[in-house]
Formats: sequence, C-alpha cells, structure tokens
Amino acid sequence: MARSQRLEQKMSSNSNADLVPGGTGPGTVLCPEDELEIRALVARYHDANNRGDQVAWAATWSTEGQWHVGPRTLVGRQAMLDFWQRILAPYESRIVQLVAHGQIRVTADGVVGDSMFLEFARKTGEPADHVEIGRYEDRYVREDGRWVFAERRFALIYRSAISAGEFFAFPHTA
Repeated sequence: MARSQRLEQKMSSNSNADLVPGGTGPGTVLCPEDELEIRALVARYHDANNRGDQVAWAATWSTEGQWHVGPRTLVGRQAMLDFWQRILAPYESRIVQLVAHGQIRVTADGVVGDSMFLEFARKTGEPADHVEIGRYEDRYVREDGRWVFAERRFALIYRSAISAGEFFAFPHTA
C-alpha cells in the first residue's frame, strides 16, 4: 500500500477522524516537508556545535526558547548563547557530536521530537578525552517562516574517559 493511501486510510479511520495533514495542532499529521525541515534543524544545531559557530547555533533557537540542562532552565536566545559559550570555554578542541534522529510527532503540546548524540571532547589540561551519550527531547515551532527549537531538554545517558586521541581541524563547508 502506498504511503499516501496509508495516510488517507489513517485519516478516515474512526479513531483518527480529526487528523489534518500539514498542521501543527493536536490531531494533525506533519507533512513530509516539515519533518525534513525539523530534521535539518537538528542537524544544523549539532553542526554549529561541532564548528563552534555561535551565530548558526543561536539561529536554531526561538527568540524566547527554553533550554533545560541539568537543574538549569535558560530562557531566551541570548541567555542560552551565553551559557553555551561558558560550556565550550574549557575545551582545548572543538566538541565533536554525532547525532541520531528519533521520532517527530504532533501532540497536544505541539510538534515534539527526540534525538540522541555521541560526543567526543577534551578539556584543556586533561590527559584523556571524554565520551558522552546524550538525549534531547524537543518542542519545535515555526518562527519567521522556519522551524526552530522552542524547548530542548537535555539528559546525560552515559559518560566515560577514553585514551586521548588526536583532534584535527574541522573541514570548512562549501
């Protein structure tokens, strides 16, 4: 059965009769273009993190976005950027993150999703690198015609030290 037929069947079923394709409220089906844009947003966030690009990183957030990191909740793009700069300051090399996309779905709270990442980094003066696995739970909104993070909740899943490797210059993108 073709994807569009499955969607039509799902929309016409009694349990999901109120589904509306392409919307952003409860009971809607996210259109493929929006899902691709959201996945690209997550990729841009981690790419900016890898490159230490403050402008690109800040542009992934809603103006009044919320970032939940441990016991802290930062509100607003500038407050989040200031905190991010403090997080990166002790590292002698760029942080390298590899992202694994999770699910994106529409709920009563809006468009939400999750992703996990694997991170390698070394703080100045430390003899070992650290490796972490983290998870984000996100809420996305459209702001000025593009998808951005309205809220990100970070959870650390795993942390360990590994033998120090060699970090190389991050290649420039075209």
